[in-house]
Amino acid sequence: MDINLIEQLKSFLTKNNIDALIINSTNEFLVEYNLLELNSRYYVTDFTGSTGNVLFTSDKIYLFVDSRYHEQADFEVNHDYIQVVKIPTGKSYLNALVEYIPSYYKLGIISTKTSKNFYDKLTNKLQTKNVTIKLFNNDPVSEYKNTSISALNFNIFSVNTDIAGLSADEKFEKIKEYAGEKFNILVTGLEDVAYITNLRSYDFGYSAIFPAKAVINENQVNIYTDCTLPSIGKYFKIFPFSDFESALKSITKSKLFIDEEHLTIFDFNLINPSNKIKKSYLSLLKTVKNNNELEHIKECFKRSDEALKIIYEMLNSETVYSEYEYSEALIKSMKENGALSLSFKPIVAGGSNSSIVHYSNPSKEKKIKDGDFLLIDYGGYYEGGIATDTTRTFVKGTPTEEQKKVYTSVLKGFLNAYFNKYNKKASYFLIDKTARDVIHKELGEEYPFAHGTGHGVGISVHENPPIVSCSNLSKTKILENTVFSIEPGAYKEGWGGVRIENTVYASYVDDKITMNTLSHFPFEIKLVDFSMLSDYEKYYYMKWQADSCII
Repeated sequence: MDINLIEQLKSFLTKNNIDALIINSTNEFLVEYNLLELNSRYYVTDFTGSTGNVLFTSDKIYLFVDSRYHEQADFEVNHDYIQVVKIPTGKSYLNALVEYIPSYYKLGIISTKTSKNFYDKLTNKLQTKNVTIKLFNNDPVSEYKNTSISALNFNIFSVNTDIAGLSADEKFEKIKEYAGEKFNILVTGLEDVAYITNLRSYDFGYSAIFPAKAVINENQVNIYTDCTLPSIGKYFKIFPFSDFESALKSITKSKLFIDEEHLTIFDFNLINPSNKIKKSYLSLLKTVKNNNELEHIKECFKRSDEALKIIYEMLNSETVYSEYEYSEALIKSMKENGALSLSFKPIVAGGSNSSIVHYSNPSKEKKIKDGDFLLIDYGGYYEGGIATDTTRTFVKGTPTEEQKKVYTSVLKGFLNAYFNKYNKKASYFLIDKTARDVIHKELGEEYPFAHGTGHGVGISVHENPPIVSCSNLSKTKILENTVFSIEPGAYKEGWGGVRIENTVYASYVDDKITMNTLSHFPFEIKLVDFSMLSDYEKYYYMKWQADSCII
């Protein structure tokens, strides 16, 4: 922990006459998996999780983390300086943050690292508290640490049309059909830029994106970036990133589509008020996969399944390996089976560490012994720049009855969520509810299901939309050919945890929605208590195992 940085930030509060400053985990492009060297929150707290922001005051540093990171945050931070605010499942960061902001506070916000959507919701909730908000265009942590995304190099490649399904020019034509005449679409989400250009890079952490923004009008797509790009298409023109602000300011009296979730408040304030603002649905184009994309994704998961076999072989040998050795073997196996990059840092958690939902630092000292759980959550990128994501929980040796009960309860939650025949009006919320109700009935509150049941999977391993959780954001209709995970879990701190995750895609069959799995790795038969399964659950279990890859 950098004490000098803490003192610098206290001076920043005093100099600018504010009581607190929100310090973000993301960067100017609002990405989820920000590199740690660009992550201001990391420098302040030492917390390495992918999400979680800070409310910095002169006498306390509040780190807000969701239920995936409760244990990890406690382990990583210095509690003499930092208070970990553990947000429970179902409660938003926004609502938790508001509770820690007193009335009549003067609050600083970094405009270049805060989305328009979040800013509007926060200011609305703080109205009754008479809180004054001051925007800052520069992040004092980035300035102190001298960090910048412009210092990074990106090797960018084109995705073959056989994989993408559509050329970049064909995607432009499709966008024009949806937008109508005389329009401008502001594209600030990096996954959206990658999608419309058919370009990818594996140089920005666990992602397939590169730093760029775009403006689409009825004639062309203007890309603003400092990266060197391959040829895209006849409708695409490339400009230096420094031209973006002036280009945005120059748009007047236009039908302007924006995505408030991926648009910073800084960029929004550059928009001329003469424009008619509309909500952009561009992200839905990449959410619904075409047949070429689906065929490629299926092939990627075959290779991803093959990579996991090494874990099963090591676990069932007589040799005792550490978490670190399992992790290194898995990464090597992923590369040997064609992965060009990882879609996130693998979670390899043994014994009681398996209760840490996003356990991210496999230990050389932690050996997996007889009776220990081993939870493996992993994914990769291949030629098409679309992520894979799978989780399996194994056991070394002979499991206890408690382990079998928890595992079978989670398995029941998955089987019911996956094999349920949803009608065409069903929402992703119902998938979550189906799994959550089963697990709660079996385990009660002793083993919390402390995260959502799933998330979209695409160019980002956590693609939005869709969201599969117990929040209102999940109350949207299940769309055909959307790809998302179903990953119920149950955890008990100090004991361990179980998660089973399969990435699936939805199909419309007659008047029902059917789930189609992309991963075919079998479940851990040693952990199944068949007396807990109903007849139809036994049938679904046997059907799954029969359709799974051979190990």
